[in-house]
Amino acid sequence: MTPVDQESRSALAKGLILVGVATLVGNGAAFLLSMVAARVLGPADFGAFGALIGILLILATIGISTQALAARRVATGSSDQADVEGQLIRLATVVGAGIVVLGVVMAWPLGQVFSIPWLAVATGIASLGFVIFGSAAMGIAQGREEHVRFSVSFIALNGSRALGGIIGVIALSSVVGAGIGVLVGCIIGALIAYRRVCPGAWAPAIRDGMAAELGHIVHALMVLFTLTNIDVLLARLFLSETGSSEYSVGVLLAKIAFFLPNAVVIVLFPKMSGQQSRRPVLVATGLTAVVGLIITLFAFFFGPLVVRILGGVQYESMADNMWLFALEGSAFALVQVLLYSRLAAQDRKAVIAVWVALASLVAIVAIWRNGSLVEIVTTVVGVSLVLAVVGLFLDNRGSSKYEIPIESAE
Repeated sequence: MTPVDQESRSALAKGLILVGVATLVGNGAAFLLSMVAARVLGPADFGAFGALIGILLILATIGISTQALAARRVATGSSDQADVEGQLIRLATVVGAGIVVLGVVMAWPLGQVFSIPWLAVATGIASLGFVIFGSAAMGIAQGREEHVRFSVSFIALNGSRALGGIIGVIALSSVVGAGIGVLVGCIIGALIAYRRVCPGAWAPAIRDGMAAELGHIVHALMVLFTLTNIDVLLARLFLSETGSSEYSVGVLLAKIAFFLPNAVVIVLFPKMSGQQSRRPVLVATGLTAVVGLIITLFAFFFGPLVVRILGGVQYESMADNMWLFALEGSAFALVQVLLYSRLAAQDRKAVIAVWVALASLVAIVAIWRNGSLVEIVTTVVGVSLVLAVVGLFLDNRGSSKYEIPIESAE
């Protein structure tokens, strides 16, 4: 092994450890919010809380997309890096403001459909406007491969959001309290991220096809995150309040399995964008699969312990099914890695497979398998595993398309 290879592996290992700890802390704080809500709120209110989180996770893809755009643009280099970063911050500000308005407009109809207080929906969606702003800053740090700044920003944004939600849900004992607290926390976290990574960054205009590229990434990740969160909304529609509440607890484990390998994608995505080699994709796929296998096996052998930690003793009846939720989240994590590899290559066809999977899942559950928690989760597991296999096939076929110039996508 050459000194260059040793240095590269050492930098990769340090980045994975640092970002891994940051994502563990940040995402752990988010799960702590759900665990506190499960104990403070009654079953009916916690079902509403779970549906609200599902809606927010779907819309949060805009923030994740902004981060991915920023990381790719910064990683691929520019003669005027300050201008690129300024454009990214300006774009995030415009999009974030639009999301705040969307929250006000959509609060009542979404609240009526899913039986969630309209103020909780309004404040929850509005918080995402600030998440998008903070995500642009995190993406800039990610593209620079400045893992310390990224980690600090990630913990600040996700930790503040969770802490605000916990304070709100405890203080008001309601879903509305959680929404208000999350909004305040996101405002604080986004400002910290901006000041830490790129203070003063701004540009007079948005150019170079940046908005169009964001639109494509949002489309791809929105479909993916809709697929990974639609099951809790389907459970809310088809199951009883008790069944919906139990499903929301199971989804907590699915989200842990989905988000725990996030550090792998965060660290390796700039390398996927800037290299023609498939090695970063293969490494990311392998590491994600190993993490998923460990989580699924742990849930299989220690289901009762997992349930008590996530939801409390009142949900122990579903302990034997927890490994299914772990497998679901693990398969979706693998799908996410493979989709990111195609986004890095600017391959716009891969999203079609995710659309087919989403349509198939909704149709199967709505028409046939909606009689119980087990029927819904096993359907999701089946769809996620099939999509993971399809994703591996598509990535292998598309391997020659790496490093498509930005201009060709405009």
